[in-house]
Amino acid sequence: MKKAILILSIVFFNCKSQDIPLVTEYKNQALHDVEVDSVKKFTYGLRFIAPSEAERKIQLKKEHKRDSVYKKYGLFLRNEGCVIGDKKLNEAISAYHKITDSYLENRNGKGWKEKMEQELSKY
Repeated sequence: MKKAILILSIVFFNCKSQDIPLVTEYKNQALHDVEVDSVKKFTYGLRFIAPSEAERKIQLKKEHKRDSVYKKYGLFLRNEGCVIGDKKLNEAISAYHKITDSYLENRNGKGWKEKMEQELSKY
């Protein structure tokens, strides 16, 4: 009887739809990030670098202030590069956010995104 239950359990769990490896990786990363209070905010594209030294210093100062606002809300920027229309990556990032969104709401309170955006608008 125990063997039958064990076999049925194995069959049941193996019949569940398997996540693609990238989705699994992002889900695991989300669980880890929540645990260490280091949730990622994904960005895309190439980074703009100001042409003159004076403008670069101003740019770096603004980036530092912006990063400190993100850090206050438990977020860190992660650039995914110049990616357009990658369905697997979009699915993986969506799975990541399903896990991290409720954590961030509990951590920062209701309306935290609007407050953060308001603070970021200064930079």
